[in-house]
Amino acid sequence: MLRAEHGWVSYTFRAVAALGLVFLLAPLAMMFPLSLEPGTMLRFPPVGASTHWYADYLGNRAWLASTLLSFQIALGAALIATIAGTLAAVGLARMEARWRGLVTLILMSPIFLPTVVIAVAVYGVYASFRLVGTPLGLVAAHAVLTIPFVLLNVSAALAAAPKVLEEAAMSLGASPIATFRQVTMPLIGKGIAAGAVFSFLVSFDEVVIAKFLAGSGAVTLPKRMLDGIFYEMTPMLAAISVLLVLMNVALALIGLALARPRA
Repeated sequence: MLRAEHGWVSYTFRAVAALGLVFLLAPLAMMFPLSLEPGTMLRFPPVGASTHWYADYLGNRAWLASTLLSFQIALGAALIATIAGTLAAVGLARMEARWRGLVTLILMSPIFLPTVVIAVAVYGVYASFRLVGTPLGLVAAHAVLTIPFVLLNVSAALAAAPKVLEEAAMSLGASPIATFRQVTMPLIGKGIAAGAVFSFLVSFDEVVIAKFLAGSGAVTLPKRMLDGIFYEMTPMLAAISVLLVLMNVALALIGLALARPRA
């Protein structure tokens, strides 16, 4: 009787999970046929199949410039976030327990706060320093937004790393810096790489802060796509979305593989 009851609950949860998965993936799956629409309007099902919207995107200088800018900003933000997040994670691991929770909460606040609140606050600061509409301003803002993702991955890697190896290295005369470089870094290297991948993804796809700060001088790909929804709703947006989905899935799988605990 108990086994039957548990079996019924298990099947129910599986059915709900399957429905939730379909609900999440169905809109993404629709992007593929929408991107093949030969006409100038988005419609489902498409009246035909053509890949000319992919060619139009790859041949459009404005769209390619925004794509390149998004890559540059995401790489810069990921680099800053990786360095800052790694140092923060190491510092938290060695901090007194009574202060660790408060400092962690402060460092993780970009995840808890609404992105629009962060965008308004950053815009107020940037307006005074004339950083609105500059790639440097977007790099710095995205770095702040993505530090928590590095912090989470590196903290998990540090928690799984055996501390006895660090203690052994220091007992043999290694300095703290040498111990970190030769012992700690190899142990948490995958966690750092995973944090870098996820911070790159978050920065590349971010649109709210970009909408506030990009202006006309630093139009990222997500911001141009958002503007396109209002002014030029063509199947090119679906084609770009398909390419972004493929890129994000590939990088997310790499990040998950790197974040997997070592045996």
